[in-house]
Amino acid sequence: MNNRENRTRYNPPQRMIFRSGFVGFTAALVCVLLISLPMPAHAATPPASQFDQPAADLARQIAALTGPGPAKLVIHNNSTLSNGEIPVIRQLLEHDLRALGVTTGSSDSAIIIRVILSQNLRGGLWVAEVDEGTETRVAMLPVNLQTPTSTPPGPTLTLRRTLLLTASEPDAEPILDAALIAGRLIVLEPDRLVVYAKNTSALPAASADWSESQTLSITHARSFPRDLRGRIFPESDHLFDAWLPGVLCTGSNDGAQLAVTCAESDDPWPITPAQHAFYSAMRDYFTGILAPGYPFELQPFYNAADLPRPTGSAILLNQLNGNVLLIENNAAKLVSGANDWGSDFAVIRSGCGSGAQVLVSGSGAAAGGDSLRAFEISGREAIAVSPPLPIDGAITAINPAPDSTSANVIVRRDAPLRWPTLYEVWNVAPLCN
Repeated sequence: MNNRENRTRYNPPQRMIFRSGFVGFTAALVCVLLISLPMPAHAATPPASQFDQPAADLARQIAALTGPGPAKLVIHNNSTLSNGEIPVIRQLLEHDLRALGVTTGSSDSAIIIRVILSQNLRGGLWVAEVDEGTETRVAMLPVNLQTPTSTPPGPTLTLRRTLLLTASEPDAEPILDAALIAGRLIVLEPDRLVVYAKNTSALPAASADWSESQTLSITHARSFPRDLRGRIFPESDHLFDAWLPGVLCTGSNDGAQLAVTCAESDDPWPITPAQHAFYSAMRDYFTGILAPGYPFELQPFYNAADLPRPTGSAILLNQLNGNVLLIENNAAKLVSGANDWGSDFAVIRSGCGSGAQVLVSGSGAAAGGDSLRAFEISGREAIAVSPPLPIDGAITAINPAPDSTSANVIVRRDAPLRWPTLYEVWNVAPLCN
């Protein structure tokens, strides 16, 4: 047995021996002395918390590694826990360690306890590293983080959708994106841009509001991937840019018509006003390489958006593994409450609630229909602020409208084999409650 094991062993209890003539007198004297002595001061017990049991369990593991004595406690938060929860966890750990004989108030102790509050796909993972000299011992504890820390507010807005366009021709191509620009509805397909003009003729109310006015071909030398995506971005010095994997098309006015010039391009796509991201030419996601980028590595992701924050702005992005990241002040944090998000989302500025919401598709297969829901990001927690809006079909894209007050949603409806697949363009806007 080594010295550390010797320190953690306790002496066995000793048998007490009394002289027969003094038992009653001694017992009475002890009682009087105990009553008259002042009670020792104790540290206040931490308030009840969902982390009571995890802190107690981790404290027992730490005490088994350190043995009783002074130590320095350091806590690092690499999880979705808010900054306000860390002092509570520290207080619980200090209280439980003190009860086990480990005092953490010493700043110059030879023993350093480093607790890392981390997280993986299964939930929280608390890691304790005990450093003493050149030796480091580690304890780990899985922690359930699903218990809500606050009561979510009721719905603050309702989503309203308006059908803009239905494409159901037998040879109709998939709709990748659509945008209302300069009074025109511009629709992006794999091999063409279709321009629709507002229908002003006196037609029955059931007739379409938009009629096709122009078709512009997109030429590309390389084959497109099977799961194809594309985006239309309004621009200040010309009408728009249309991005496809390996192709960039520039649209401008040519009298009453539009002119489009397409060329091969490996330039990064714009994802926010200040950031661009490289799109994988043969996949359906971004590689994780940004320009100008951040001082840390990002994993591949599906979508990203600029999110207004009280102190400025941040970037919200969803990774291929289902995690949603909030990048703020050059730090990336996991967002909790986003487990049921799909791969498509857009940030809209509604004026409801905090002023900005994230419009998100539902996760999983859309065999029985998809859904849309609005969330707000409070700290690092996603809170639903609208009831789900059922969608009859599968959502294939959600992109903000040019003014960002609504979003254009592309829906694919797979009909029976004897009927063509339908593609619909919806505009979804919030109504404040």
